[in-house]
Amino acid sequence: MLIAGVALIAVVVYDAISTTLVANSAAGPLTARVGGGLWWLAKRIGAGPHSRIVAAAGPAILVTTILIWMSMLWVGWWLVFSADVDAVVATASGRPADGWDRVYFAGYTVFTLGVGDFRPSGRVWQFATGLSVANGLAMATLAITYSIPVVTAVTERRQQAATITGLGSTAQELLVSVWDGSSLRFLDAPLMSFAADINRTAQRHLTYPILHFFHSPDRSDEFALSVTALDEALTITITAVREDARPHAAAVKTARAAIGRLLGILETSFHDAAEHVPPAPDLTPLRAAGIPVVDDALFHDRLAVHDERRRILLGFATSSSWPWAGAVVTSVEPSSRAAGPRAQRPR
Repeated sequence: MLIAGVALIAVVVYDAISTTLVANSAAGPLTARVGGGLWWLAKRIGAGPHSRIVAAAGPAILVTTILIWMSMLWVGWWLVFSADVDAVVATASGRPADGWDRVYFAGYTVFTLGVGDFRPSGRVWQFATGLSVANGLAMATLAITYSIPVVTAVTERRQQAATITGLGSTAQELLVSVWDGSSLRFLDAPLMSFAADINRTAQRHLTYPILHFFHSPDRSDEFALSVTALDEALTITITAVREDARPHAAAVKTARAAIGRLLGILETSFHDAAEHVPPAPDLTPLRAAGIPVVDDALFHDRLAVHDERRRILLGFATSSSWPWAGAVVTSVEPSSRAAGPRAQRPR
């Protein structure tokens, strides 16, 4: 029982530290499995991207993770204090505690209640009690200080999504909205701002891996679709729009680099690239607005260079149950380039 208890405590502490303190896209092994399983279940039960079940999955996973940490810690210390019949005794009578008494004793020491009906017997168990109090206090503090910045990060991510969506819900709408009749240079300043925001969010996904499980049932607040629309708009810009009408090359490069960094972090631990390349964006809305673009054949040839990036982007966009069409108006392509997202599952 002592070995099992110490092992359980070690697993919980390692998982909590890996999830909260280590800047890595992968959460701790326990948190990753619990979060991935609950997220998979929420998407299966929820009926599409507007489902409240999918929207509630992120907070539910966060709360469940913390409850599991504290429950396993409690069980671990109960096993430790059950390893010796004389480890815990009643304060008044000195009788050895029974099984339930030890559950009670482990609980109030881990949660630092200090009730005092039972006490450790002997120096070894007194030391163990001190460790359990310190362990419980550290874990509770870690859980609380982890939850608050996660909620803050979720709020800021939705704000970023809404800012991008303010220019346009789809890639084509975004480009048409910034077209001034001669160029797309209005995008220069927003792109630099978007790049800074997306870079910050990418780093937060490293620090708070659980952030990936937070999604919005409202299209305007959905970060994955907004970033997808922005990236596809930039892809259209560099492959279809006449060079003298494009935004500044440095602004485009900076924004695409930020999105690429985000996609790399998320693909590592949360979703795979789709098996197929998504359909090519439709250039008709751009032509109707007077934006100078190349013919479709040349556009499709140039677009092929970006197939791998667009497969990763498709996996990211559809990971929250939203369809690709929510971010990009697509055109009909040859069957050899037909696309369809693979059923995504978090790792």
